[in-house]
Amino acid sequence: MPRLTARERREAYLREYGYQKKTGKPFFPYALFHDVAINFFFVALIVALALIWYYTAGHGADLNHGGKSGVLGPLYEDRADPAVEQYDPRPEWYFFFLFELLRIFKNPNLLLFGTIIIPTIWMVLLLAMPFIDVTRERRLSHRPIAITFASSMAVLLLALTWYGSKAPGAAGAGSAIASKYGFGNAACSSCHTLKDAGWNGNVGPNLDGAKPDYNLVKDRVTNGKGAMPSFKGKLSDKQISCIATYVAGAAGATAPPTDDTKPPGAPGSIGQDCTGVTF
Repeated sequence: MPRLTARERREAYLREYGYQKKTGKPFFPYALFHDVAINFFFVALIVALALIWYYTAGHGADLNHGGKSGVLGPLYEDRADPAVEQYDPRPEWYFFFLFELLRIFKNPNLLLFGTIIIPTIWMVLLLAMPFIDVTRERRLSHRPIAITFASSMAVLLLALTWYGSKAPGAAGAGSAIASKYGFGNAACSSCHTLKDAGWNGNVGPNLDGAKPDYNLVKDRVTNGKGAMPSFKGKLSDKQISCIATYVAGAAGATAPPTDDTKPPGAPGSIGQDCTGVTF
């Protein structure tokens, strides 16, 4: 496509302007009518969806237990229960891509990179695309830069959204030992990852990879270090010992025996030490 000089572009614009002024339609009332009609359509659509949601979701249900799931979802969910120690937070579907980024960048030192820097780079590239691809060609086959960027971005966001929607929550099932003695509900689950207990926290170290031994776990839980708080005085010695024993054993490190088949009172019997202990 040949490039026009400034004079040629001005003359072409004046010819087009004169033609449209003679044969075109004025802004009022034609364009104004189109805007009003389209705006009315979308407002009516939102109202219709709100009515469908309200009348199909059990609007007369018990407020304490939430409504039934209608065509567009429940009217409200169960009343919040402050007694629940472990909650599985799930974002709305349009934040699943960011949820997956948090799972990818589990290292606390990389959280800022995964949650702030990467989305900011995406938005800057999106805003910069009109200045990067300055061709006037409208056919998609003649715009490789824009099409490549748009396709890659769409595939990446859809993939992150898909994997984020399928990601396991923080309230994993855990092993039988973890469930029996309440390790799955321990406060550690909000910060650490431990597959056996169903913990999926990404604030502190990944215990499956770090494999801390019994003495190290007991020391950290008792005295804390860095961002890790001290639980001395908050947990009893028995609770701390049970947590250290379980975490070291579940992570595959050195730990005292945790054979639950031993008779109560026998050395290394987790049943004797931890039965009835809550976390």
